[in-house]
Amino acid sequence: MPIGTIAAIVAVIILVIAVPLGIMLFLRKRGGAWTTFLIGAGTFILFAFILENLFHALVLLILFPNAETVIRGNIWLYGLYGGLAAGLFEETGRFLAFRFALRGRQDRITSLAYGIGHGGIEAFLIAGLTMVNNLILGLTYANAETLPPEMAAIVETLLTTPASMFLWSGFERLYAMAAHMALSVLVFACVRTNRRWLYPAAILTHTAVNFTAVVFNAYLPIAATELLVAALTALAVLWAARIYKNLPQQYQEHKSELG
Repeated sequence: MPIGTIAAIVAVIILVIAVPLGIMLFLRKRGGAWTTFLIGAGTFILFAFILENLFHALVLLILFPNAETVIRGNIWLYGLYGGLAAGLFEETGRFLAFRFALRGRQDRITSLAYGIGHGGIEAFLIAGLTMVNNLILGLTYANAETLPPEMAAIVETLLTTPASMFLWSGFERLYAMAAHMALSVLVFACVRTNRRWLYPAAILTHTAVNFTAVVFNAYLPIAATELLVAALTALAVLWAARIYKNLPQQYQEHKSELG
């Protein structure tokens, strides 16, 4: 495996671990709670990895078995369906977490701590574990000729992929974490201030970002797609920042949660 590829993969692994933990350490000094971070991570696993996948299995394999072929055959439908499902499940998980699991946390920094927990575990599970697997494959099976054809094709692709392609996945995780923090602010404000419209707004924003990433990736170079989605994310972050500034801080130290 080329040394540049190894360096890029290791850099992404470090990034998806160090950035969420670093942000949480920063938030911890300002009143953020590790329990909130962990609830964000756990809610993502429950709603995105378990419930959403069960929903896909129910809809695409049981109720409408022909729908998967239709959806996957049309990039626009695929982007809309995937983006809407992700938005619905993840934002509903956020809403329920703020409404019940975190009902005692009124301080606005709770939204950021939850958001980086949600986005951080997603980054680790999607990019981090994938990069660890890539690294193991590339270092263990350097000679693809000795492998079964299917495995050899995977390893050959891995070994010939430019290092920059791996770095783009790290960049994607950075703005995805920012998006999750922004969306968490929207849903937190919905629950705490009774601006109910912010919940569907968060779902639609989530859907729009995912839809853009999927659809434009089919038509544009990866750099153009990533920059376009990053720009949309920046708009969501600016919107969330305005809402965040108007939320009451209401920070009260809870020693049992700040440990």
